[in-house]
Amino acid sequence: MENLEALRRRYEELKRRLEEMEREKKELERKLSGASAVAEETPIPATSPAELERILSRLVKKVGMIIQAEKCFFMLYDPDERVLVAQKPALGIPEEQIEDLKEPLGDGFLGQVFSSGKPLIVEDFSKADGAAKVFAAKVGAKNGLSVPLVIERRDENFRLVEKQVIGVLHVFNKRFGGEFTEEDVRLLQILARQLASVISSARAFFKLAEEKRQLEATLESMVAGVVMVNKDGKVSLMNAAARRIFGIGEREKISGKFYREVILNDKVQGLISNTLTNHEEGRDEIMVELPEGEGGKPRRYIFQVQSAPVRDEEGRVVGVVAIMTDITQIRMLEQMKTAFVSAVSHELRTPLTSIKGFVSTLLSDTEGYFDLETRREFLQIIDQETDRLKRLIDDLLNLSRIESGRALEIRWKKFNLKEVAERVVEAQRTYTDKHTLVVDVPEDMEVVADEDKVDQILTNLVNNAIKYSPDGGEVRVSARHVDDEWVEVSVSDQGIGIPPDKKDKVFDKFYRMEDETSRAKGGTGLGLYLVKHLVEAHGGKIWVESEGIPGKGSTFFFTLPKRMPEEAKEGEEVAEKLAG
Repeated sequence: MENLEALRRRYEELKRRLEEMEREKKELERKLSGASAVAEETPIPATSPAELERILSRLVKKVGMIIQAEKCFFMLYDPDERVLVAQKPALGIPEEQIEDLKEPLGDGFLGQVFSSGKPLIVEDFSKADGAAKVFAAKVGAKNGLSVPLVIERRDENFRLVEKQVIGVLHVFNKRFGGEFTEEDVRLLQILARQLASVISSARAFFKLAEEKRQLEATLESMVAGVVMVNKDGKVSLMNAAARRIFGIGEREKISGKFYREVILNDKVQGLISNTLTNHEEGRDEIMVELPEGEGGKPRRYIFQVQSAPVRDEEGRVVGVVAIMTDITQIRMLEQMKTAFVSAVSHELRTPLTSIKGFVSTLLSDTEGYFDLETRREFLQIIDQETDRLKRLIDDLLNLSRIESGRALEIRWKKFNLKEVAERVVEAQRTYTDKHTLVVDVPEDMEVVADEDKVDQILTNLVNNAIKYSPDGGEVRVSARHVDDEWVEVSVSDQGIGIPPDKKDKVFDKFYRMEDETSRAKGGTGLGLYLVKHLVEAHGGKIWVESEGIPGKGSTFFFTLPKRMPEEAKEGEEVAEKLAG
């Protein structure tokens, strides 16, 4: 009887255990089913950070519910700082705490999970090593389970071709005082795959979206006009510069319209049409008038238009891109160079013609027809024209040095500025009888500079003052002490003046004011360009003041040093050492 009773009790115990195991099996199946359902859900692509956070929040809550954990969050690896950074959203941990949570990989349990790619259960953090215990204290963890977040890429045969660990998924504090088990590990790995998939997809989307945004911003900010037309002839993109060129408003909708409705320029239409039809690149130039600023006067611009087919990865033509580049300045420079060559030829021919004429006249006078005074007058003219020729050649040589990137050679010495100014003014008196030339420079004013080049600077400025004062008036050369280091020299006239919008351009190479006076007087357009470089070679600066009102004229200012600049001294010392 006792054996029978023992067997009965044993049977009841086994039956109870079997029922418990059945319940546990059903619970596990339920959890596994829930995890699998989560894993098999097709991730909805997140199209914004806010939407991504909502998707991740749902996932994190489901993980906590299925694993029966009080806390759940994930950390992503930052390769720049080599740390794991906690990410929002989280379950059971305040948001501000998550924002500040950042852990180095190290040799602790975080590094172990990330580096090995294997899950890890910590049954009791109070018995863990120092780093794990400190981390657990931060998040309020008693026990925990961590699995790696892994991105897998497979080929068309579903073979694994790439595997990358991007972070770690954590759950802490099993509910009802329980412990994490191997079944929890399996469930969490399934859920981690879903989380990693969502993060990977979002990363790819945001990366693509950011690249698209950057490309659009780049195209929109380009100075060149850009138009893209698809293979059906519909406009798919037109940046701000192109809209301005074709006179299309910023808010006018043009995407999807046929390009001939939007672009009314015949040449551009022809280029796009040819590229769409024949898949050939094309190039042409167009001239358009655009307003200078808001409400400004129209100005003529020249654009080079280039069209090219756009191809996909398989080489098929999917559209056309047309790029409009402003070449107005290039064409103007070409015109200026042409005018410069013509002007130089004229400037060389004029003194040579005079020299040749007077020399021939003197040589032909074998009978002494011309008296000594007349001969002297002829020789003075020859001397003046020779000086004029020398100045032009010096200008060309200096231009060559500047264009080749070589520094202008400065022969530093101390000299009296008034003496140089008077010499220049006296030489210029022979060119005019309508102007009053005045030197207003202190008697004892001395500068340290290249005397010949200061002569050249003043000659150019005084000559310009006379040239652009066709009705005569006063031309004054003045100077004053600025401080212990510099003097300020000015050359003023009572001529036609310089319009405000031209003041910055007068120092440009080949620039000549579009004025009947300037055309009549000739010139190469190099004078002020060289003057600026000569002044700057001394460490000084040059500028002009003018109201642009005829009769009020212009005043050019420049500065010269009273002593040799330190950098010039250092340069001379280096040159002396090299010569020695």
